[in-house]
Amino acid sequence: MAALLLSLPMRANLKLLLSGPALFALCSCGMIQAISPDFKMPKIPLPKLRMPSMSTVAKYIPGMPDRDKVDSDDPTVPFNSRGTIGFGHTIRLEVYEGARSPDRIYSGITMVNTEGLLPLGEAGTARVGGQHLPQVAEAIATVFRLAGRNTRPITVQIISVENTPVISINGDVREAEFIPAFEDMTVQQAVTVTGGRKQGSTSRGIYISREGQRSFFRSIEAADQKWSPRAGDIITLSPDI
Repeated sequence: MAALLLSLPMRANLKLLLSGPALFALCSCGMIQAISPDFKMPKIPLPKLRMPSMSTVAKYIPGMPDRDKVDSDDPTVPFNSRGTIGFGHTIRLEVYEGARSPDRIYSGITMVNTEGLLPLGEAGTARVGGQHLPQVAEAIATVFRLAGRNTRPITVQIISVENTPVISINGDVREAEFIPAFEDMTVQQAVTVTGGRKQGSTSRGIYISREGQRSFFRSIEAADQKWSPRAGDIITLSPDI
């Protein structure tokens, strides 16, 4: 190596000298292994990255409870807010009756059984297997209407599914759907995720429902000034205003 350095121009010598430590670090293990075949590269412990648990994330999202679990036999099932609901999916929801002074007529956690049915206490069961969340919400509302709650409007607010907080977007949108809620979400962001209003729509009004109460805003921008979405909210884009 010394003879080689003496035969190179001064500038090349300088570069080699400066990069010497790096070359030594990269090549030393290979050189040692060539000399001693039994040499093994020492294992350097890497820091462990810990992802926050869903229960921890839930604390950061307003309206999200700690855990969705019916009992110890309740399985953990993969969930996609745009997918279908099936056996083992556990849903946390609230049902309200009335518009001006709504009464909460149901609140709880319930799991889809092997027959695709969702128990709803004394009101009965909703057939939800194979359906998307917007259809699930309507099926639940139908159960309560058939149970005699048909004189006032029924509002079904699905708060979370399998520990995933969700928000409902419907009305003057390309397609009604539920989306996962996240910390510091804005109304504009929630609407944008769904693709916005229907093509050609000139309406601007928006309704937001929380705990059965429905609030109206003249525009998404106006809603963002006074409202911070949280798990269980229903955002309805008005098709008329």
